[in-house]
Amino acid sequence: MLSIQKIESLIKPILEANNIGKFKVSRKLGKTPILEICIKKIDGEIDLDICEIVSNQISEILDQHDDSNQPYLLDVCSFGAEEVLENEDEIINHIGDYVHIELKNPEKGIDSIDGTLTSFEDNILNITYFIKGVKKQTNINYDNVKLIRLAVKI
Repeated sequence: MLSIQKIESLIKPILEANNIGKFKVSRKLGKTPILEICIKKIDGEIDLDICEIVSNQISEILDQHDDSNQPYLLDVCSFGAEEVLENEDEIINHIGDYVHIELKNPEKGIDSIDGTLTSFEDNILNITYFIKGVKKQTNINYDNVKLIRLAVKI
């Protein structure tokens, strides 16, 4: 099978032509390996139709360039409801959204927090959250963030 870097270079024009702004290519090993390609359109939307279109186009280009004859499954999918925010620009684009944050070093006995991201300025995340029905607010230094992802509010 082709390297991840080669796959990324082959599929990038397809993704750009379909207005895909973010993607991630990974392999999942198993009895039948899976080549997983998570995608998200520039406007943040994604649906099964675009996944199918992109999957067919990627499958065609990979068939043309991969002569290894190793079987694998191609899975083109969305990042899902709990998408990991990988950089400051992605965090800024999700101000106002509900997030889950895990800290490198616990603060005030808290090692993770779920709440609404209200701002991100000067390397500080401002989070509004509720404890027993009482609205609270906290500031978290971005350098202390181990993980930040979108979360589903229940």
